[in-house]
Amino acid sequence: MTERITITPQEPYIPEHDAFVLELQRLLACYQLASKGDRQIVWSALNKYVPQII
Repeated sequence: MTERITITPQEPYIPEHDAFVLELQRLLACYQLASKGDRQIVWSALNKYVPQII
């Protein structure tokens, strides 16, 4: 009798630096497309990255 094996999908490996850059790119794209009110929300999300950029 064969034994059942369960395979679960895994997240693709993205180095931490690349994930950081991707997140910033997504937020900047959102900022560019956002309305004036939504830009304030995106801007506050971008503020959490300020210590890592400077």
